[in-house]
Amino acid sequence: MFEFFHKRTHFLFAIILGMFVFGIIGLIKMPKNLFPDSNRPEVVIFTQVPGAPANVVATTVSKPIEEEMATLSNVYEIKSTNVANFSIVHVIFNYKKTLQSAAVDVSNALNRIKGKLPEGSTPAIYIVGAFTAPVDVFSLSPKNDSITLPEIRKIADSFIKPKLLSNKDIGNVEIFGGYQSSIMIKIDPRKMEKYGLTLDNFIKVLKTSNIDLPIGFIKSKDSFLTLTFYGNESDIKKLKNLFVKPNLKLSDIAEVKWSYKTNNSAYVGNNTPSIAVSVQRAPGGNLLATSDAARDMMKKIQKEYPNIKVTVSDTQRNIVETANINMIEALRDAIIFTLMVLLIFLANLRALAAAAISIPMVFFGVLAFLYLTGGELNVIIYTAIILALGMLTDDAVVVLENIERHLEEGEELKAAIYNGTKEVLMPVFAGTISTIAIIFPLMFVGGYPEKIFRPLIETLIVALLISWFLSVTFIPKLSEYLYKNGTNKTKFEKFFEALYQKTIAKLITPYVGILKFSNGKFKVFRRFLLIAGAVFVLAMTMKNIVPTIGRDVMPPMDTGIMKAKIEFSSNLNADESAKRLKPFLTWLNKQPWLEKSSIAIGTEQGVLSISGNGGGNSVGMTIIAVDRFHRKRTIWQLEKEVREELAKIEGIKNLAVFDYGATALSTINAPLAIEFRSDNYESLPQKAKEAEDIIKDIKGLTTTMISWDKDFLEAEIVIDKNKALSYGLTPAAIVSQIAIKDQVASISSSLASMNVQFVRVRFLGDYSKNLQTLKMLPITTKTGTVPLSELADIKTHFTYSKIERNDLEYSIEAQGYREKRAISKITDDADKLLHEHGITNYYQSGDMKELNDSFGRLIKAVVIGVIVLILTLMVVYQSLRLSLIMIVVLPLSMIGGMWGLLIANKPSCMPSMVGLLLLFGIIIKNAVLLIDFYKEYEHQGIPPFESAIAAIKIRFRPVMMTAFGTIAGMIPIALEQAIGLERLSPIADVAIGGLFIGTFLTLVYVPMFAYSTDPRRKEEKEN
Repeated sequence: MFEFFHKRTHFLFAIILGMFVFGIIGLIKMPKNLFPDSNRPEVVIFTQVPGAPANVVATTVSKPIEEEMATLSNVYEIKSTNVANFSIVHVIFNYKKTLQSAAVDVSNALNRIKGKLPEGSTPAIYIVGAFTAPVDVFSLSPKNDSITLPEIRKIADSFIKPKLLSNKDIGNVEIFGGYQSSIMIKIDPRKMEKYGLTLDNFIKVLKTSNIDLPIGFIKSKDSFLTLTFYGNESDIKKLKNLFVKPNLKLSDIAEVKWSYKTNNSAYVGNNTPSIAVSVQRAPGGNLLATSDAARDMMKKIQKEYPNIKVTVSDTQRNIVETANINMIEALRDAIIFTLMVLLIFLANLRALAAAAISIPMVFFGVLAFLYLTGGELNVIIYTAIILALGMLTDDAVVVLENIERHLEEGEELKAAIYNGTKEVLMPVFAGTISTIAIIFPLMFVGGYPEKIFRPLIETLIVALLISWFLSVTFIPKLSEYLYKNGTNKTKFEKFFEALYQKTIAKLITPYVGILKFSNGKFKVFRRFLLIAGAVFVLAMTMKNIVPTIGRDVMPPMDTGIMKAKIEFSSNLNADESAKRLKPFLTWLNKQPWLEKSSIAIGTEQGVLSISGNGGGNSVGMTIIAVDRFHRKRTIWQLEKEVREELAKIEGIKNLAVFDYGATALSTINAPLAIEFRSDNYESLPQKAKEAEDIIKDIKGLTTTMISWDKDFLEAEIVIDKNKALSYGLTPAAIVSQIAIKDQVASISSSLASMNVQFVRVRFLGDYSKNLQTLKMLPITTKTGTVPLSELADIKTHFTYSKIERNDLEYSIEAQGYREKRAISKITDDADKLLHEHGITNYYQSGDMKELNDSFGRLIKAVVIGVIVLILTLMVVYQSLRLSLIMIVVLPLSMIGGMWGLLIANKPSCMPSMVGLLLLFGIIIKNAVLLIDFYKEYEHQGIPPFESAIAAIKIRFRPVMMTAFGTIAGMIPIALEQAIGLERLSPIADVAIGGLFIGTFLTLVYVPMFAYSTDPRRKEEKEN
């Protein structure tokens, strides 16, 4: 490659110019997000079952759906949530499955079992991922009395949503907040009795009269006509005049008006009752582009509806923008810190200039690659570029140093550039390929680690390859300019050279002294002491520090976003829940740190981005604070304050306040989740309560709760079958005459500009409001009408507010939320306490489940990486002995890595494992430099011990420069200078700590093993 581009200067500069051009375009145009989408492919099946309690929903709807879904390929997990009126089944697939193929498979499976589901229950499927979370939530509320929330809901559904969806940058739009418009028919049962009309017959008439029916077609030789009966009533007035019986109009027995479905959901945005418009990006879409498009369109829409107040109550935009700006600033600081280290170690402005020029080239080269391959920018990508900085400069400096050495030996400029570059082609390539060899297996470990860290490893590899390419092509060309006036140093350079010689260079003596110690009298014993001492420190570190720091999937992060889950008494409706929240919301609105708040109560079919995750008693909150750089208190301190204030609200049954990203994946319900399963749901709540009582005082937990309970007050109609039969009625015939569930009788599309409106039937008056009136409901029999109380008794009892299922069994969780304590410590404490109480038949289905799987995969990646590294070094150096010598220091460098985590107060986690692989790559690069020069002296006939001493003296500066240059570049990551970097800072903590110890060990143990195992020593002894 060097020869090829050395002769083709214009081609080289064309490539570099292309990297800059496409890199700049990519920086502007590439999608920007916080993190890559790491969720497994998920399809949600949402089925509405009006009037059915949770246990009926679970057995008649969720169970048959789950059993059919279990037959599909690549299914990772199937779970369902069952509440009154709704079944929500989550089918989660392995990463091998694409979302599109998953959706097709689920749709086909549903078609196969439609006949097994209750009449009137129609499942709808939705794909779920990181794109499901709202990019922006717009709160729409009345500015004055000229408009109401129900009217805003109609406008949002019928006008605003279609307009937003017409924009190509917007993936989906969901409307939430109750007041779902419909044509409501409130029938008077007394009048129905008077005219001899039963509810069942009334609905049948309505269904058949208010519908467009295709009759058939007429076909002749030269024409084709369809025959259709248009029975659909085009407006409310015509619907009122619909004949339901000869000479009997609908308005004679019922009130007909354009109203809304009975509410069991509500929304409060920024302390104002509102209708929420949730805007989502498409899978793989650009979050900022989606936000820009939505905000521009909402400004125009607001002008069309001046009486509607529009505010943003929830957004991902701020955090993504802030994180990307922070990462650019962190990259800037990393470059400055790295260049400062180079100046101190090299005292060479030419080398500094070469590094300063090559770093932006690598940066824009990586961006160009990402742009051309359809990538995106996020914290992971920027972190990879920053991590590569120290290694990037090393390649360029090694080439430049060698060129300068040839010039100082008197060679002519062009010859020095040619010979100096060719001489280091092998060590530069070996160092690069060795680093790649040890980190690339992480790209193929599968599961969550591969999904989240593959972009980091890919970016790091691309950066390393571009750095290598530039060091052997561009740096030699740049040298023609840098050294055209010779190698003389300026006073400024001489000052830093003197500073280096008087400080850092003095450390060469102790290293040489240790090596001489290893070769003194009783040399075998001395080497044993050095090796045993290091192994002992490693063993003590792993034994004591690892348990102390604990393990986690990902460390907690302070994004400024907190979430809250609240459950009131199960029979509370959405309106009452909203009333009870008012004092808290008034307090919240006064807090100086508050930016936005989004409160969803209840659930609406098909709305996945906003939800209370239950009935009208369930509340889901998103509270956005100013970012952590502009407030004094951490998100966990704010959470404690919010938690204490929420606890003051009357009637709260369950309460959890936690940080955004509290669990590794959104499919995990809580950090600590002790799950019980059974074929019978009735015994599960008691088991979960026992477990919750046991774990509630575990250190680090802020809240505990059980996921569902038998606490929903239900009215049961107990029909006297003998009496019913004496009146000629069956239980089903009696139930069919009770209209209290907003039964859909028809669908009206009255205006072309409006969405279709459901025509719903409900009793007029108090029949739907209290049990005493319901008892007086007239039931039509063959002999006349009788009150419902004559045929049945109405009893109240407690049933299940919610029932959950997991992997075809009923399941319940005792859940625990935490602040920052490592999940392994919390889980270990929970296991110990539960076992002490004789509870062993449970699953750990919180973060610990993902942690065990991820760590198993990452350990495999480390082992495979080391094996691939050994094989690579064998090929490069044609020696198994030298290959093993270069990797022997790798496990010892873990000493510094673990101490780095302890000092930073971080757990052992997935990022720390990635940091370990990266550390190994840097250590190997330094070992390659030492071994390469050792072999060079070996070829010159210098004895093994003297070769080892010379390798230390010559390569001390570049080894230390690489280590401290990398450390300097990682400082912004370790200091968590960007939002979201808390998740990735353990990479830097491990690498920095490991480099401090590993560099020392490399300069001692690699030369010691090299000379002590050199075959020439046997020849020396024999001679």
